[in-house]
Parts: sequence; structure tokens; C-alpha cells
Amino acid sequence: MIFPKAKKIARDLGWHKTNHKVFGLYKGYFFNVSDASIIHTPQYKYVSVTTGNLTEEQRQKIKTELTINKKRLKFTFFDIRENTIFFKFTENIMPTKTSTVYVLFDFLVGLLKDLSIPEQSNCHSCKTNEGIKYYDLNHTGVLLCDHCFKQTDDKFYEIEKERISKEKSYLTGFLGSVVFSIPAIIIWVLFAVYFGAISSGMAFVIGLLGFLGYDYFKGFRGKLTRYIIFFTSIISIFAANITTVIALLIKQGLTINQAISEFQTNPAANEIFMQNIILSFLLSCIPWIWILFIRKDDKLIIKPAEKF
Repeated sequence: MIFPKAKKIARDLGWHKTNHKVFGLYKGYFFNVSDASIIHTPQYKYVSVTTGNLTEEQRQKIKTELTINKKRLKFTFFDIRENTIFFKFTENIMPTKTSTVYVLFDFLVGLLKDLSIPEQSNCHSCKTNEGIKYYDLNHTGVLLCDHCFKQTDDKFYEIEKERISKEKSYLTGFLGSVVFSIPAIIIWVLFAVYFGAISSGMAFVIGLLGFLGYDYFKGFRGKLTRYIIFFTSIISIFAANITTVIALLIKQGLTINQAISEFQTNPAANEIFMQNIILSFLLSCIPWIWILFIRKDDKLIIKPAEKF
């Protein structure tokens, strides 16, 4: 999701976009701007500038200047990476102003020029100026020439082909999700029966364990993956709640058959089940939202970027 401030910057500068970022050139230097997921608390705005390879002396000077000017530039955190500088703005109440982002842009442009760091309007891989286009490289904006794009695309194809050859099936992933969810179901029931504790919070854990189990069993990662993990989570939550109610009835002295019959016919038992299932689903919302809508696929991608 691209937030309004980032959209305004992209429109004003004629930038391109990925699903979650806007990017392009500003006074010859290349920037990416994005926001944290909507479920993050607090919210963050992210800015990165492409620098190319830096000498150790340049790194130290950049670090010194950013540390001195951190308060004036209003960013929370910075990190000098291999060929980029990354910034994070914390947004506790108010979003970061567009003017604040532009102040950072101008400061960085001036700093990079002063350090004789070249503009980044050429290919970010081979530095040629011919056949340059904007690309979405694993959800980050880059500039590449036709040759480097083709090389990267071919490399990703081979990596994906090898990965897929090692993966199994959707069914294997489903079984992995179920197996990894079983310990959480057992703990859920034990806490409810022997400690009298409200254990519906395990619903949150079940969603995450299902995801881990799918990957551990090397389930096939395709369009149905997220829905299989979601479906497994629902099944596990129902199983945990049904087992908990039946176990509580057995603890009161009923046999297994009597407890199952009581669960099916007793309105009080059904009411407890419904209350717990609603609470469980509410607590599962965060992992479900992440699995269904926010989690990015691990698939490597490179494709021409869309103009904003």
C-alpha cells in the first residue's frame, strides 16, 4: 500500500512505483520512499538513496554528517548499507510532512555532491547510460540497462526453477501446517483444563505455526499457499475449542461418549464453545491479515516498473 504523502511526492516528481514504494530521480540521485505496513504501531516512513560503492572515508564522513544533523532532519534512524543509505522516520501521531522528506532529499544531494559521489541516473549495475529503464526489483525501484535486466531476469529464472524443483506439493504443505499446529492445540487444551486459564490466545500462535510448518515441509509456494495456511488455522482453532469443551466435561466426571453427546445437545456447552470461538477468531485476525494480505511471496521478481 502506498500512502498519500508518498503518492504526492511521486506525482510531483513523475516517479514510478512498486506495490508498496515510489521511486525515481531527484536532482540526479535515486530515491525510494515507502511506509510501514498499516498494522505497524507506531507507523514509519522509509527513505533510501542509492549511492553506489562508497570508500571507507566517504562512509565515515556521511556517518558524521548524518549524526550531527539528525535532529534537524528529523529522522529516527539511519543505516549506511552496501550501496544505499536507509532512513526511518517514526510517526507516533502525525505523519511525516512532505516538506521534511524534501529537506532530507536536498541535504543528501548536497552531501553526496560534496563527497564527489556520482549521480545515480545510469544503470545501477554496469553504470552505462544506454537503454536505461525503471524496474521493480524484488519490490524495490532500480535503474537498469536492457542487458543487465536480461541477465538478472535469466538469473532469477534459474533460481526459481531450482527452488520449485525442491518443493513438493500443496498437500505436503498442508500436512506441515497441521503437524506444527498440533503442539499449540495440546497446550491450549492443557491450560484450559488443568490451569483454568483462558487459552484462546493460542489462536494467534496457531496461525504463525501453520505458516512455519508449511515452509518446513517444503510445501509448494503458489497462489493457494496463503489460503491453505488460513484454512488450516481455522480447522485447528475449531479442533482446539471442541476438544477443550469436551475435555472440561470429562473432567466433571462424564465419559467420552457422554461428553460428546453433551457437547452436541447442551445449550450451555454450546454457548461456551461459541464464546471461545469468537474470541479465538478475534485474536487470530492479526496473523490472518498478515498471511492473506501483507506477507510478501518469497519469489524473486524483476519487471518493468509502472509510472505513477
